[in-house]
Amino acid sequence: MPVKTVAILSPGDMGSGVGAALHASGLEVITSLDGRSERTKSLAAQAGLIDVGSLNDVMDRADLVLSILVPSEAESLAARAAEAIRTVGKPVAFADCNAVSPDTAKRMAAVIDAADGRFIDAGIIGSPPRGGKPPRFYASGPHEAVLGELDGRGITVPLMGGEVGRASAIKMCYASVTKGTQALYAAALVAAESLGTYDELIAEMESRQPEMLKRVQGVAALSAKAHRWIGEMEEIASTFAAAGVTPNLHEGSADIFQVIADSPIGDERPETIDRSRSLHETVKLFIGK
Repeated sequence: MPVKTVAILSPGDMGSGVGAALHASGLEVITSLDGRSERTKSLAAQAGLIDVGSLNDVMDRADLVLSILVPSEAESLAARAAEAIRTVGKPVAFADCNAVSPDTAKRMAAVIDAADGRFIDAGIIGSPPRGGKPPRFYASGPHEAVLGELDGRGITVPLMGGEVGRASAIKMCYASVTKGTQALYAAALVAAESLGTYDELIAEMESRQPEMLKRVQGVAALSAKAHRWIGEMEEIASTFAAAGVTPNLHEGSADIFQVIADSPIGDERPETIDRSRSLHETVKLFIGK
């Protein structure tokens, strides 16, 4: 059966961007906003998503559900989705698109499969589809072709074949570098500020590593992202441990993002971040200066 109706749970920054792209491609895009924040409701409305009410209503109407939320909520949503699938008695395709370890994906697959749903392991690499390069939704598992129907509709969907866990694995390994490096940059800047050598560190980077200094500037936007990346670092640490690689690097990264999330500006979001603030001013706020 071709995919005509896609559900986005939940339409945050990435979810609303994906939903808007799918809607623009001609698909019906629905969601459930029960208990969601006013920010999420606003993002969903801007993206053209239809609020159909309860999770049961979502499962009854959708051909494919995309779970896009913070990693810490992924398993809870999968469990509630499984119960809704049982209730409506429909073999809905459920794609977990969250930054979770392969083992976490396999646990969710067992829950969804037990409810006679069709689980798809997916890993998103890239930014929300808002005019730039479309994000990749890597897909794996026996039902990956269902997600593959969305290829070219504002996102690209490489099909990896094989078992559940492969898509999550590439997401974990990729993010371990991209986001893990941002944690390292933030840690270095915070340490330099605390030790009174911030200006000297920046000057040395400017002199010897100007390209790296450009990448370091990304730390200025971490106040809007750190809260989402804590759980992601924990999932990466778990992935590395299962692969026989030390988890300590990314456990430390989670700690850095926790410091930022707990800072006076840790409640900023992409649409509310103060972009006039300098990198140095941002680092000072990370440590409450």
